[in-house]
Amino acid sequence: MADEKVNSSALLSKEFIIESFLDMLAVKPISSISISEIAENAKIDRRTFYRHFKTKNDVIKYYINKVSKQFEEKMLNYNVKDIYSNTKSIFEVLFIMKETLLILHKQGLLDLFLSEFKIIYEKYYYKYVSPELLKLDNIDYFMAHEIGGEAEVVKMWITKGCTYSPDKMGKMFKDYISLIKETF
Repeated sequence: MADEKVNSSALLSKEFIIESFLDMLAVKPISSISISEIAENAKIDRRTFYRHFKTKNDVIKYYINKVSKQFEEKMLNYNVKDIYSNTKSIFEVLFIMKETLLILHKQGLLDLFLSEFKIIYEKYYYKYVSPELLKLDNIDYFMAHEIGGEAEVVKMWITKGCTYSPDKMGKMFKDYISLIKETF
């Protein structure tokens, strides 16, 4: 019972640190935020910060890992078969996280999330890719194209302020794929 309390209070203080840090990142550059400020804003002792993290970058990495796991959990539970639903589902999950993604972009930290996104998207994509494609000799090139392209689309969406809705993104890609099929 005592272990459960320690673990839950440890998790709670980690959440306070993350929330405090994100609040501060929304209004100040990362370089001007001190650990003392984070602790004070989180209403914890500075030593508590150091029990959980060594640096501000450790907080960011922990948070991105946490967000990425939530993203992965949601994405791997989708069951879609068409480009519209596929694209819409990806952006539905990203849309929920848009404020955080915009903060990461503002702070120059978006590539940390995108590297995690690529790993997750690859798992997601393999779930839906046709078995015939998986038999190709150079499937790794195809997958690099698909995953890298999707990550660039996500990056563009975020850098443009996450203004398009998941539905608009789905329709846009459905139309794009239709045009490609007509052209070839």
